[in-house]
Amino acid sequence: GIGASLQQQEDGKIKVAAIITRSPSWKQGHLKAEDIIEKVAQGDQPAVDVEGMETEDVVKLIRGPKDTEVRLTVKHADGTSEVIPIVRGKVDLEDTFAKSAIIENKGKKIGYIYLPEFYADFTGEGGGRRSGQDVANEVTRLKAEGVDGIVLDLRNNGGGSLTDVVDMAGIFIGKGPVVQVRATGNQ
Repeated sequence: GIGASLQQQEDGKIKVAAIITRSPSWKQGHLKAEDIIEKVAQGDQPAVDVEGMETEDVVKLIRGPKDTEVRLTVKHADGTSEVIPIVRGKVDLEDTFAKSAIIENKGKKIGYIYLPEFYADFTGEGGGRRSGQDVANEVTRLKAEGVDGIVLDLRNNGGGSLTDVVDMAGIFIGKGPVVQVRATGNQ
């Protein structure tokens, strides 16, 4: 695949909901969340107009054998259009999960945690991974290794589960207000 989550809008257009970190789309760099996919072409074949098609059918057109090219005609959020060639590859969801390492510099051990996105088990079925718990596990592991400090790298993190963000903040700052949500109306 190309590593993009798609969703169908009410008007029948197919919108890119998210780009999976380190996927072929992410590495290519032109396809962005909020882009509208207008046409899909296999390599140098004629493009197929996908407006009004079901999301599952568009996904079938986009998926294909690894190392083959798919060309997407997209309309960006700024109104410009572009044909984006993407070479399909293996999309590994493990690349989106929290990872850590220890960096030694000048006699100090620094824990480094990379978190490309805040993820959660939104299905509610349980058993799914949560970024808050994964980061807590990495912090515990790094502390056991006796690190002198921890860096949490959130560069290019597009957001995600607010609940996990709050849980994660609690790991580093303890109890107290972290975020305030205000709704319209009298709430």
